[in-house]
Amino acid sequence: MTDQTNEAAAGQAGPASLKLRLPGIDPLLRWRFYPGLFHWLFYAALVALIYFAFAPGQRGEGNLATEVVWRLWWPGLGFLLLFGGRIWCGVCPFGGVADLAGRIMKERPAPPGVFRRLGPWLGVASVFTFGLAFLALGLEGNAGATGIILIGMTFLAFGLSLAFRGRTFCRYLCPVGLITRVYSFFSWLRPHGSTRMQGAMAVCPVGQSPASLRQPSQCQMCGVCTHDPGVRGITTTVTPVSPRLPGLQEFGRTEGVLSLLLLGLMAADSVRMTQLFARYQQFALPYLGYNYRLTVVLGVSGLVGTILLLQLCVARLLGGRVQVAGAAGTGVASAATGAAVAGDNTGVKNSSAGKALSSSFNSMAFSMLPLTLGVFLSLSLQHLWSGAWPSLQTVLLESRLIDWSGHMPPTNVYFVSIPLKLLQLALLGMGLYFSLGLARKDKRAGALSRSAVVLAAFSGFGFLFLLPMSGAC
Repeated sequence: MTDQTNEAAAGQAGPASLKLRLPGIDPLLRWRFYPGLFHWLFYAALVALIYFAFAPGQRGEGNLATEVVWRLWWPGLGFLLLFGGRIWCGVCPFGGVADLAGRIMKERPAPPGVFRRLGPWLGVASVFTFGLAFLALGLEGNAGATGIILIGMTFLAFGLSLAFRGRTFCRYLCPVGLITRVYSFFSWLRPHGSTRMQGAMAVCPVGQSPASLRQPSQCQMCGVCTHDPGVRGITTTVTPVSPRLPGLQEFGRTEGVLSLLLLGLMAADSVRMTQLFARYQQFALPYLGYNYRLTVVLGVSGLVGTILLLQLCVARLLGGRVQVAGAAGTGVASAATGAAVAGDNTGVKNSSAGKALSSSFNSMAFSMLPLTLGVFLSLSLQHLWSGAWPSLQTVLLESRLIDWSGHMPPTNVYFVSIPLKLLQLALLGMGLYFSLGLARKDKRAGALSRSAVVLAAFSGFGFLFLLPMSGAC
């Protein structure tokens, strides 16, 4: 089988042809100093950020750690993912310390079975915990909590890689890695594997070589297989036109729950930047003893739970249609043998209903995925638009490159920027376009209902982004 054949098999659900292909980043992946040089640069940046997070005398607002992490890196990550795939996972300092632990402790066992069985769900739990902490603790203005998170992730990555083979933290527990995993389906940068990549799985620290995956976009581009002389490494291309849409077979229950969970967390993040959140707090605080963080936790959990419950209800309706359609197709055979299998009907029906519900839920979440990415990019644009310049001023100030004692960040005001709103709606519109395309790809019953749910979600987020938003969030 040739490379092209293998690539076509991996992306069989994509468009029939890609109109434009540009060279990828193969020279970077094969550079002798990749990713080591980037790791050391980010080690230095990590140490500096942790120092500023806990340094005495630092102002509560405008702290270098929070400005760089939450107002520059985090919103910029979405656009880096769109153009560069999971390249951040390749150069991330936490992945670097995991590789460093592997060089220190060469003989290590494989991760225990609990990681392999529950690892994806542990990752979903870590994403929810991370999102809840971000909103409830106000991480963009909480330097101490930011420093604790950076230290905790560093020790987890290093410790788990000392105990087990490979990047265990990156593969199972890292919330950033799980988020990039879902969104990487739509990256313009596409890794490609080959059946001639002998030994690729053996050297891959996360067991995600493009040669062995049905999801080549999940490659973390860590550079291990490209530097091993006995392994033919990956290749990459850039396809900004006609991006590959994933197939439903690449999308499991974990990805489905994670996609909808992210949608709920981003809905909460959007609401808190509008006056709707202030009205909710005005109502809820007296009942909760004026505990701000508790109001945020309950509000976020309630919104995320409502979205998951609504999707489950819609999936239940779609599952019933699929089950009815299947029953209609086998009605004649069932009538002929009904008396013989009457005693087994209940178990078969329950099993069929469960499979139909699970399949419909995955289909719904699958259809929503591009819109989820559009919301993520719209929110990232909001944060960059309102906070990038003050954050850069903070970096220059703390680096002693400028001397200015003005108020940073700007005061908490709700504002409307017409260019920003237009760009956000354009990103949402692109997400809607591809979501409707995915809804139509699944030929089973319920495509129109999935399209209606996608349109409803688009309308809800469109309404939120049209409202005046605070530049301080």
